[in-house]
Amino acid sequence: MRKPRMSEPHRTSGAWLDPAGTARAGMHFMAERLVFPPIVEGLFVRGLSGRVTPLLKEQLRSEGLDLDRPLLPAYSLEAWIRCVTLTAKALHPQEPDEVAWRMLGERMIDGYRDTLMGRALLGVMKLLGPWRMLSKAQHGFRTSNNYTEVRITETGPTEAEVWLNEPGMLRYFKQGVMLAMSRAAGGVAASVDVRAFDEHCVTYRVSWKDSGR
Repeated sequence: MRKPRMSEPHRTSGAWLDPAGTARAGMHFMAERLVFPPIVEGLFVRGLSGRVTPLLKEQLRSEGLDLDRPLLPAYSLEAWIRCVTLTAKALHPQEPDEVAWRMLGERMIDGYRDTLMGRALLGVMKLLGPWRMLSKAQHGFRTSNNYTEVRITETGPTEAEVWLNEPGMLRYFKQGVMLAMSRAAGGVAASVDVRAFDEHCVTYRVSWKDSGR
């Protein structure tokens, strides 16, 4: 039998129980969706250090991300998507778009672990293990933006379905993020597959071989 595993801050809330309807409706009334410096630093300052060409840097600057100046307190989600789109095409031109975005998600976590917040968060996840890491996913994602909502459903001893309200191609970026996080939490042979999606949300199948909780 499937057992729902809701992220702690929303365990009793009914606002996100229907990702196809209620969740989407809620997004229309949400304040501007923002991305915060930890994820920007993790990808562009740390994860891609030495790989951002002058041309790409100028393109990013035209979208509002100036890597030669201190990071802003927040960036709009739309600007973030445009910056990741440019970067995926520039650094992985031979890869399909979904693969390029996933690779950048993994790279972001590699860089994020070098930030003060990233070291603390990923260090805790390694102690928690994959299952408890998933239960803390809401908190983890909210250190990088103001909009992510998470719904987790257990489908086996080492398997779960994870629903996120991630729009568009960001589904593949978050696929890479979750894959790298599962590995960081000690998940052996971890995999994250996109099971279903629309333009507003995505459902993943997350699995690993290690049965530790």
